[in-house]
Amino acid sequence: MKILDADFVTSMPAGGRLPPDSGPLIAMVGRSNVGKSSLINALIRRGLARAGARPGTTRLVNLYAVRAVPAAGRRAMRSTFADLPGYGFARGGPEARHEFETIVRDFFVQATVRADPRRPLDPRLAGVILLVDGRHPGLDSDLAAHAWLAEQGYERIVVTTKNDRMSRSAQARARHAHEVALGRSVLPVSGKTGTGVPAVRTAVGQMLSAATAPIPADGLL
Repeated sequence: MKILDADFVTSMPAGGRLPPDSGPLIAMVGRSNVGKSSLINALIRRGLARAGARPGTTRLVNLYAVRAVPAAGRRAMRSTFADLPGYGFARGGPEARHEFETIVRDFFVQATVRADPRRPLDPRLAGVILLVDGRHPGLDSDLAAHAWLAEQGYERIVVTTKNDRMSRSAQARARHAHEVALGRSVLPVSGKTGTGVPAVRTAVGQMLSAATAPIPADGLL
């Protein structure tokens, strides 16, 4: 996937609506402070995404318009990357947890409504990136999130973050433990060195290519 341009669009609160021209959506899902914003910035090669000052305080879906060539031989297309609130660290008690659940439910309901093929920019879910902390394989919240995504049948990849905080031997052991716990392969990335980011970018391009026919990008951003 070759990124041509990207920009912040809006933040969607509970009860909000996805922009009608969102196009194919890539959703970033993971625990609070796992590095979703950092991965978005690495993928689009820009510093657009900002993490919350404290884990569990962001209660919005942040949307970024991305114009890219998803794969060789494809035309440029418009898509949207969605940075969902992190789970597992909601501050504010039951009220905050309810708000989190409402925001996430609203997003996935809107993103999975059958799109009109005559309207190629209608919002529709192309895939999900589940981010998990590379240092902590098999967390209950991560396993539950992965199981739910699998149950819904969503196209997805799993990315492990914070790997540069471990030795190489520890990284290898942790990767194996993640793959055993999740029952699937994972893509390790490093925020410091950029290791693994090209593989994630390629996987995202494949999800976008599979989601829709090419959409002309002229004038969309």
